[in-house]
Amino acid sequence: MITPISVSLAIFLVTYALLFADKIHRTIISLAGASAMVLAGQALGFYRDFPSKGEGLPSALTAIDFNTIGLLFGMMLLVGMLEETGFFEYISIRLAQLTRGNYWLLMLSLGWFTFIASGLVDNVTTIIFVSSITVSIASVLRVDPIPLLLAEVMMAGIGGMATLIGDPPNIMIGSAAGLSFIDFIIFLTPLAILAGLVTTLTYRFSFRHQIARERPDLRGLMELDAPGALHDRVTMRKILIVLGLVLIGFTLHGQTHFAPATVAMTGASVGLLWVRPNVLEVLNSTKWDVLLFFAGLFVIVGGLEAAGVLTMVAKAIGQVALNYPLLALIAIVWGGAMLSAIVDNIPFTIAFIPVIGGLASLGVDVLPLWWGLAVGVAIGGNATPIGASANVYVISLSDHIGTPIGFQRWLKIGIPLAVMQLFFATLILYGMMKLGMI
Repeated sequence: MITPISVSLAIFLVTYALLFADKIHRTIISLAGASAMVLAGQALGFYRDFPSKGEGLPSALTAIDFNTIGLLFGMMLLVGMLEETGFFEYISIRLAQLTRGNYWLLMLSLGWFTFIASGLVDNVTTIIFVSSITVSIASVLRVDPIPLLLAEVMMAGIGGMATLIGDPPNIMIGSAAGLSFIDFIIFLTPLAILAGLVTTLTYRFSFRHQIARERPDLRGLMELDAPGALHDRVTMRKILIVLGLVLIGFTLHGQTHFAPATVAMTGASVGLLWVRPNVLEVLNSTKWDVLLFFAGLFVIVGGLEAAGVLTMVAKAIGQVALNYPLLALIAIVWGGAMLSAIVDNIPFTIAFIPVIGGLASLGVDVLPLWWGLAVGVAIGGNATPIGASANVYVISLSDHIGTPIGFQRWLKIGIPLAVMQLFFATLILYGMMKLGMI
């Protein structure tokens, strides 16, 4: 029987099957899937009440999270301008010299730097910066950058879980549940640190052969002129000042209520006006395939929401939480993680927040469930290349530097790591709930 749910779900499954097959570029698949979803929505009318009273393309486009797109675009522009100054080469040479090219020390230091930075800023912004530095370091040392990039992006996901501003779902959850920045520091930062330790041990084991095999080219490394790499110090200072203001804007979100995209695009505009670079060169450094991929993916997920699929799934999980209180936390953490791994944690969080709010109206203690949702969507986002915005950026970057990661390679590391993180996180959250801490 042809129904909006069956058709939208079929389009979603075919799209994701093609993505996992990794035979066609992900942007082509995403745009094709989005077009199919729009056509199906027009034919079956499931966009009629989503979210405006229009039908078809305008309603489908409202599913695009322009906050995510704007954040990525604004930060790409700033990073592109900073990259032209030689700043990343300077940092790369300095860090390579400090670690004397030791591959494991590089992986360790870059990973934990990413973890900390992702809690202070959002993890997408962090990974844009750190990945650029990593590619430069790998070029200097003539080593494989892929294990370093994978270690960083895994740490970015859980580092973002640690604070209110580290991950977009946290901002939404904190707003819906009335949780403050300090609440996240108290209850989730220790858990995130434990997950970081688990991650470190995991990629030390997963990349053990690569770590042993890599022999960095140290000839002349210590003689490299790091200050000489900075060929435009004036522009570098200007962009770093703008970036500093952007980061302050991110941290003041609770007071200003400016969306991250607004802050990023304002910063990019100020940077462009102040520096006045060659606009074509800056735009050429922008990864348009990432932006188009996300736009298409949001339309596909929006079609699922319009057809009622996401609501149906969220209600099913909510029903388990209502009928079996002792299993509620496990259902939220693991269910949220599995769905976030394949849908993207932002739209899933949006769909699930009203479910937990509804349980509160029925007298259920939902505080543990809010924390469970934050943990589940953050960890689940690490499991697949399309589970989080930062993941997609790293995948695209690996394509651009000629060493594509691919879906299958990611899954071999991401899924086992996510399972281990979920296991320990569930134990800790359940213990905190039983002790009355949450």
